[in-house]
Amino acid sequence: VMRYESNAVVIAMIDVSGSMGEFKKYIARSFYFWMVRFLRTKYDNVDIVFISHHTEAKEVTEEQFFTQGESGGTVVSSAYQLALDIIKQRFRPEDWNIYPFHFSDGDNYYSDNEEAVRLADELIRICNLFGYGEIGEEGSSSYRRSSGALLSIFGDRLQNKEHFVGVRIDDKEDVYPALKEFFGKRGVEVPG
Repeated sequence: VMRYESNAVVIAMIDVSGSMGEFKKYIARSFYFWMVRFLRTKYDNVDIVFISHHTEAKEVTEEQFFTQGESGGTVVSSAYQLALDIIKQRFRPEDWNIYPFHFSDGDNYYSDNEEAVRLADELIRICNLFGYGEIGEEGSSSYRRSSGALLSIFGDRLQNKEHFVGVRIDDKEDVYPALKEFFGKRGVEVPG
């Protein structure tokens, strides 16, 4: 018997487009490592689905997720659509606590932003929490961020911010605070 309280799934999404270099992948990797570790203290059963995308999204293995080469541009909606399809097929919201989290540098194709926002809203409706982490260049500070970046677009346009957490990560030191902010939103205490 599936028990909702004991099941969680992380839908881990990462942008592997040309602009996502080693540092950005390192940040995403450490975040997911801590996130899964933390969820395992809360739920008996934690599944992880790995999705990588540039202009197209596909489900990949954990190893591929963290080692894949970068190329091409960015169509974020492709990842969100695949996440929705996978949830529909394998993770009924009645049985699972669902945590999609997406890492990107926010440099989405302009023409895709509207669709990305629409699908993000759809994900938020069926999930416990939808997280988006925007990773900057190592050592750059956020004031240089363009307003065309996805984080500010989500901030302006998402209908359903109740279950959304957007964080900005510029440095290794930002990973843990970002995690605390993510789970803190649902009143879940992260140790430390």
